[in-house]
Amino acid sequence: MTIFLDERCVSELVKMDDALDAVEEVFREAGNGAVTNVPRVRAPLKNGILRITAGILNYRGYYGIKVSSTTVFGSNAGRIFCLYREESGELCAIVQVFGLGALRTGAASGIATKYMANDDASSLGVIGSGRQARTQVEAIARVRPIRSVRVFSRDQQRREAFCAAIGAGLGIKAQGAASPQEAVAGCDIVVTATTATAPVLLGRWLAPGTHINAIGANYEHRRELDSDAVARASVIATDDREQVQYESTDLAEPVKEGRLRWDMVHGLGEIVAGKIPGRTARTDITLFKSLGVAIEDVALAARAYERALERGIGDKLPNLAG
Repeated sequence: MTIFLDERCVSELVKMDDALDAVEEVFREAGNGAVTNVPRVRAPLKNGILRITAGILNYRGYYGIKVSSTTVFGSNAGRIFCLYREESGELCAIVQVFGLGALRTGAASGIATKYMANDDASSLGVIGSGRQARTQVEAIARVRPIRSVRVFSRDQQRREAFCAAIGAGLGIKAQGAASPQEAVAGCDIVVTATTATAPVLLGRWLAPGTHINAIGANYEHRRELDSDAVARASVIATDDREQVQYESTDLAEPVKEGRLRWDMVHGLGEIVAGKIPGRTARTDITLFKSLGVAIEDVALAARAYERALERGIGDKLPNLAG
């Protein structure tokens, strides 16, 4: 039986703690070779970009494909995920994943922070105040004792509203900053969640021991980090080592400059599986370059599907088998 899960259903079925658990599990299995991520493909549309991603969770017996786009469809309708059973090829669910995208991206940073930040990290600097930034703060606050958040974004009104929402929703003191440097100065953890095309985080601003989650620039013309920020990192991880080489200008530019080699960039799964350490010293600067990959979508969609069956939630669709 195939079911359809809309945004409302998904938000009821999968919360941040579920997302963190699912994402940690999928990266651990990725590190052990039980997962296949198919790097994102982009193709031009008449008025936008078509994006296709896919992933296989051999350890769970599911695979999935996400089709999304920019500008042509509405923000929700343009992000559809199809979940299949690996053994039979049965289409289990069609899932709207607009909200799930921010949830899984936040959870990936949460897991990276869990394994790469200092245990007592308590201050968080955020550059960006959009939808993705909110789930970043929520996830990181689940894995570290965050007591203060400083936020910079270009729109002061939006920045203030974001800080108010963090205070009300998470009970954490959040305040706006007048510049990106002010937002990150002295912070234990830094998040960049922007659509910037030029660096918004400079390496000289970073304190020893800082962990960075860079999530916003996953397209070749975007960039959030300068080369100094990358060069200062003792450990660099990403969610897909193949995909990062053509999607991340943040890392590609330092490679071109000879300040980084691709073999110095590790899969987050290697760290979660215990194959390599997330940091080697308290003073290390560490970096997680997030792209947002399909295995995260499969992991969360599978959770949503199984819970939907347990609770009898979701719209039943006609038999779609051939």
